[in-house]
Amino acid sequence: MNARAIDYVTEDFYESLSFMDGEMPDLDTVRDLFFEEGLLINMSFGKPVTYTVGSFTAALEQQIEEGQLTQFMQRELYSKTEIFGRIAQRTSVYEYSLAYFEIENLPKGVNYIQFIQVDDIWRISSMAWSDEGENYRVPAELVSG
Repeated sequence: MNARAIDYVTEDFYESLSFMDGEMPDLDTVRDLFFEEGLLINMSFGKPVTYTVGSFTAALEQQIEEGQLTQFMQRELYSKTEIFGRIAQRTSVYEYSLAYFEIENLPKGVNYIQFIQVDDIWRISSMAWSDEGENYRVPAELVSG
């Protein structure tokens, strides 16, 4: 049951970030999925880009308002969750697109998500991710499961 609950939280996270042109992502749900301010670290660039959940959602809102981001889709391709007591770690392989009509050869990445269980509810405490790059490719065994 615990692993299933973590599946749902992860699915809600990816779905809440995804949105079509003319829509907004469900950032209230994103905020609700985290424990307090949480920590998000994007390692896709040369140096870490660090956010709290508040600064992460504010940055997304700003990119949308300025027209830098008009639509986004992200979904999980593979996952492995390890649970010990009321803490958990999930390896989550994802693919993403900035245009919904793109369906083949989408860029991928790996997200390591940490969870804690508070009052019987799993919340994200932190995550660190990296998109594929010139020197980093998601291993085939993680994509095929």
